[in-house]
Amino acid sequence: MSATPPRINEYLLLTAAFMVGAVVMSLEMLASRYLNPYFGGTIFTWAALISVVLFALMAGYYLGGAAADRLSYKPLLETCIIVAAVYILLLPLFVDATLEAAVTSIDNLGLAALVGALVVTFVPVTFLATFTPIAIKYSLHSLNRSGRVSGIVFAVATAGNIVGTLGTSFFLIPAFGTRFLTEMLGTVLFLSAGVVRLSRRQPRT
Repeated sequence: MSATPPRINEYLLLTAAFMVGAVVMSLEMLASRYLNPYFGGTIFTWAALISVVLFALMAGYYLGGAAADRLSYKPLLETCIIVAAVYILLLPLFVDATLEAAVTSIDNLGLAALVGALVVTFVPVTFLATFTPIAIKYSLHSLNRSGRVSGIVFAVATAGNIVGTLGTSFFLIPAFGTRFLTEMLGTVLFLSAGVVRLSRRQPRT
């Protein structure tokens, strides 16, 4: 019978799940600030942004589940988080030029907003969404606990979503501004990757 890892593994992994969940929704709120100067705060802009984030979550959940069954999923957690962090940190270097090109070259404002939302959110949210299915498999040591483990990971990540949404909208954006918050999100993701690495370095008993 395989040994069960100590509880600290699960606590650290859930901490990372909370942080990643917070960044996902914080990025969605932040993306609206990038898009608004070019596309306005219309229903079309928000529809495009929400749809792209949902599509990225769908893609990430699927790809994460497939990767968890085929690859060494513990290091993969850190890799996916770091890729998202790097993309977010590089975003200010190209986002304005890309959004400007979209709004000037695409006649349909809704379609242009959709392209803009893809540029800002699709890549990082897709990579971050892979976290949940991979983390569930990492935490799952018995099929008898599969429902409970899945529920806890999703619940903690969703709690992070709530904190990220409210914290970003009510405090972070007004207090720090768009560019600084972008750097902050990238930094939080690097810290999350460190937490994941620490969780898998804990000795098994």
